[in-house]
Amino acid sequence: MLRWLGIGLLVRFLLMPFAVSSDLLAVYWRAHVIAFEGRLYGDYLVNMGAHHLHALALRVLAPLLPPEGSLWTDPWNWGDAEALGPQVLRAFVDAPGAFGTLFVLKLPYLAADLAAGAALLALVRGSGGARRAWVFWMLSPIGLYASYVFSRYEAFPVALVVLAVLLVECDRPWAAALALGAAVTMRSYPVLLIPVVALVAVRGLPRQAAWGALALVPLAVVMATNRVFGGSVGEFARLGDFSTGGSLFAVTLDQGGSVLYVFFLALFTVYGLVAGRALGWWGPGPVARGDLWVWLLVVHALLFALAGSSPHYFMWITPFVALALARRPAWRGVLWLHLAAVAVALVVADTGGWGWAAFAPLVPELPGPAGPLVAPALAERLDPLLDTTFTVLVALFALPAVAELWPRREDLTRPVPVPA
Repeated sequence: MLRWLGIGLLVRFLLMPFAVSSDLLAVYWRAHVIAFEGRLYGDYLVNMGAHHLHALALRVLAPLLPPEGSLWTDPWNWGDAEALGPQVLRAFVDAPGAFGTLFVLKLPYLAADLAAGAALLALVRGSGGARRAWVFWMLSPIGLYASYVFSRYEAFPVALVVLAVLLVECDRPWAAALALGAAVTMRSYPVLLIPVVALVAVRGLPRQAAWGALALVPLAVVMATNRVFGGSVGEFARLGDFSTGGSLFAVTLDQGGSVLYVFFLALFTVYGLVAGRALGWWGPGPVARGDLWVWLLVVHALLFALAGSSPHYFMWITPFVALALARRPAWRGVLWLHLAAVAVALVVADTGGWGWAAFAPLVPELPGPAGPLVAPALAERLDPLLDTTFTVLVALFALPAVAELWPRREDLTRPVPVPA
């Protein structure tokens, strides 16, 4: 374990100083407004838990960074980010000490990444596949890309989601609610997990409703803070302005003018299946806490299979890949299907299909590996096919979990005991 920790740290240390994206600079610029000016950037009040954590990091890491006044200049206008973003990146890259600055700015991501790995080790301790899970975590291609190449804070919510799963399995459900609630303030997607975790973490409808309400408290606190100091509640009020929110509704079935949103059709089916187990309608009884991760694997797979996203978001599913490697050795294809999906996601992004360049190295003009090899006209034709391939790969990845969770005939026909 220590050897692979060392290898993983070496890979991270090699990547951290040499890659930058406009997203990294944007979130830190907004965080510097909180840390050094004592106010919120009211035009962008999204994922504010992560912004406050970045602000705290800037205060703690200030002795290792250039002076605040020279490091954080006025940002580009988001309406013209495509045109002006490279100029901001160039100014950052040309500043003295850019390599060291990048390394320091990514230290919070490294801490969250290692914390998630430690929580995973706690989850898989004693299992025969613990080493496989740990090696995967240390060398996860999409994890390394998201945190240290594209340089985004996906490790923050991932670490909190894994902590919530660990706390549920350790019979600390109310602490798990707060952990998952904190994850929602880092990224919006964990809010989709709350119904599943609530139904598994505690028993009885009143307690499950209370659990869900507690999980929403951190978000409510953040939104209240946004309102007081930023003039708007922010968070979900802004989702409609971004493709991230709209992509949840992108895949539809239209029958005679009646539209079904495919992602939510699948998601609500999962909710119903878990609820049916909790209510004794089918299955062998309420879902065991030790099986919670399998249901969450399916929810994440549905999200990526049925809703478009940028490749760095794909890190969200990696803890469940690690758990599958440790706890379900019979699922022999999950690693290869995951790696194939990662490769397709990065190629699609690098050819411009998802609106992002997959690789934005220290020299911003240097293209990614796939971009110069694919003509724009060809990329336009290939991207839908690659998107379809990605969806199929993610669906196949989740197939063993779906087969394990789907009610069997004997579960549906088993008589329900009648209380005396």
